Amino acid sequence: MTCLASHGPWLGSEPGARLALDGDHPAAIVRRHGGSASISYDDAPGQAAAVAGPGGLRCAVAAPILVDDQVWGVMLAGWRQPRRNSPEAEQHMTEFTELVATAIANAESRAELVASRARVVAASDDTRRRIERDLHDGAQQHLVALTLRLRSLTPVIPAGLAELHADVTEIASGLDGVLDELRELSRGIHPAMLSRGGLGPALKTLARRAPLPVEVDARVSERLPQPVEAAVYYVAAEVLTNVAKHARASVVIMEVEALDGAIRFSAHDDGVGGADPWRGSGLLGIRDRVDALGGSLSLTSPPGEGTLIVARIPVTPALPPWPWSGPRPPR
Repeated sequence: MTCLASHGPWLGSEPGARLALDGDHPAAIVRRHGGSASISYDDAPGQAAAVAGPGGLRCAVAAPILVDDQVWGVMLAGWRQPRRNSPEAEQHMTEFTELVATAIANAESRAELVASRARVVAASDDTRRRIERDLHDGAQQHLVALTLRLRSLTPVIPAGLAELHADVTEIASGLDGVLDELRELSRGIHPAMLSRGGLGPALKTLARRAPLPVEVDARVSERLPQPVEAAVYYVAAEVLTNVAKHARASVVIMEVEALDGAIRFSAHDDGVGGADPWRGSGLLGIRDRVDALGGSLSLTSPPGEGTLIVARIPVTPALPPWPWSGPRPPR
């Protein structure tokens, strides 16, 4: 068993210390019987005496922390003064450990939910990348080849066939239009620039396509984990869409920086403000994406003062610190 936290004179009770679960140690008794236990250290043998001796403990009460009907851990309380271990002490300890077990179970359930949502986001992004790649390598390239071949026929059409020349030119122009639409669709599914160049170039490309001036300050020098890059990109894309539709702004300033193991993205416009963070599926969608990576999203939008959106996403998506998540402690 590994000690997680302690207060008082328990031998080997520093956080991280390993305790042997054998003999008359209170935790060993709890593990064997699965219920609370009391022990007196007066004339106690073996491991129990070794635990009690250096701290001068005279008696103790131990109770299991049960999560999903399994012993997750043990809580111990000891006294230096000789006293009778009463059933009331065991009952109080049991009630307290039930509260601890409930908190641990809730935290583990939340951690599992966050991990599950992150897997769903990752799978969705993998599918987006695959579709974008298939469109680029398949349909787009085929359309480009057909358009070039059709245009190569234009110079060899006899001068007397003006109507045929016009038809060929019109069809080629139509193919160009289809190709442009397919490229736009491809960018909406997953931006190729994000895969090739990373977050900075992708945000600058996004800014150039925006219908209003966008200033981008991307202070990120190296590639980030793909889910983080995708999350920041889609937050930026949704922000620009909302600003163009509703804000009546003259400029948007976007900043990205690495800060304390996370990426901080902010976007501020000088529009009319008054944005409702719960209105529309777009903002809810990016909030869910950021939450799934263990990040946070905030929106400040006083009427008449523009809107500020700030997203903070861990570079390595993190869960709450152990023991509230991750593998259970060794027993």
